[in-house]
Amino acid sequence: MEENSILEEKQVFKQLEGILNLLDRKPYYNNYLIRLLDLIGATILGVKPAELLNIPVNEGETKNSPWEECRAFLGLEKSIEFREIKTKNERIQVLFYHCASLDKTLRSKANLKFLRQIGYPEPYSLEVYVDFLVKRLNQGDFPHEVGIFLGYPLKDVLGFIGHPSLRLVKTQGWKIYGNEKLSVNKYQSFIQARTKVKGFIDSLHSQGIYSHLH
Repeated sequence: MEENSILEEKQVFKQLEGILNLLDRKPYYNNYLIRLLDLIGATILGVKPAELLNIPVNEGETKNSPWEECRAFLGLEKSIEFREIKTKNERIQVLFYHCASLDKTLRSKANLKFLRQIGYPEPYSLEVYVDFLVKRLNQGDFPHEVGIFLGYPLKDVLGFIGHPSLRLVKTQGWKIYGNEKLSVNKYQSFIQARTKVKGFIDSLHSQGIYSHLH
């Protein structure tokens, strides 16, 4: 299992290197994309199943939206999908997700039971559940179950929506309820994965493999 994980990580880094090497052709968008890769680093590695971001669609005096260019680059990362949700005040809300990781998270017996209880379809499929979440994100009230998609423990989602037996104990990345050990370990794994991706990008820069970044 560990060997497979190492192989998958090497493959991800190879794909990332390919994306970064293409940046020389679009120097105006380098910092924008590098910042985005940093923010979704844990999802790129599949440690965090998804990330929900509000991304500026206009930056500086560039004629075309940097986000349009980033969409093309991110299309080269085979394990990552993204869904554009809504645009407001020159920012677009985007859900990025690692297909295998999110599928595993949603298939968890407890998570699946909870999602079905609040109206998600009985026959499960990753695409159907992502569609359902996107539809709810486009509606008025913010769907609290998005925390499950983002990799938060179910107990923290239940605590946030007011489960009487769960007490708020701390905030670290998100509001943590009940026993904090699971939540803290999960949060630390997200940070470590994001740091690993950032370190990989920085190492390529220090080696001069791509020239226009930072």
